[in-house]
Amino acid sequence: MRKLLVAALLCLSPLLPGAATAADATYRVDLIVFQDLWFAGNEAGVPAGAPNLQGAIKLDDVAALKAAGIEVLPDDQFGLDAEWKNIRYSKQFRPLARLAWTQKNPPQERGPALQIQYGPDANAHTAAVVDNAGSLGGAPRVEGSVALLLNRYLHLDVDLQYVDQGTAWPIDERRRMRRDELHHLDSPRLGVLARVTKAAGADNDATQ
Repeated sequence: MRKLLVAALLCLSPLLPGAATAADATYRVDLIVFQDLWFAGNEAGVPAGAPNLQGAIKLDDVAALKAAGIEVLPDDQFGLDAEWKNIRYSKQFRPLARLAWTQKNPPQERGPALQIQYGPDANAHTAAVVDNAGSLGGAPRVEGSVALLLNRYLHLDVDLQYVDQGTAWPIDERRRMRRDELHHLDSPRLGVLARVTKAAGADNDATQ
């Protein structure tokens, strides 16, 4: 039901698929993290623990990102503005954070990941992005990582958790990403919208 509500809210329209894999491929990811405000309280979470940040790179670690072929894009280049606004003005959902990056030659298995941390103790870069929607304020926070993978198909590996008063609601999913389509991942309290496209100016065909 939640996926249907999000689809209706955003009027998702899958685009035509791309072609086969190319060498030296560069992809762009636009991602929104949002909260479900209609959480009824009857879907129990799990005890909060430290997120798995193995291989995760902080968003302000420019040297490590560059070495991994990743460039975090400035917020004024974010590509899902319409979806962000739809979520922001909805009664059910609250946008928490947004992020866009390009990545050259993603690994076949989980390798370099982007560390996601919003709310208390967020690093300077992510805190600035959160401020676009209003600070999270109190104790609830989102933490974890996301990684783009490319073997036969593109995949987004999402390992995030929404933490509130010692309880966590995780999203731990590896989703096949068809190029140019908007994908929705969720848990009872946390949702993610993500789209992978060919990076502007990149001379490559995307895989499916």
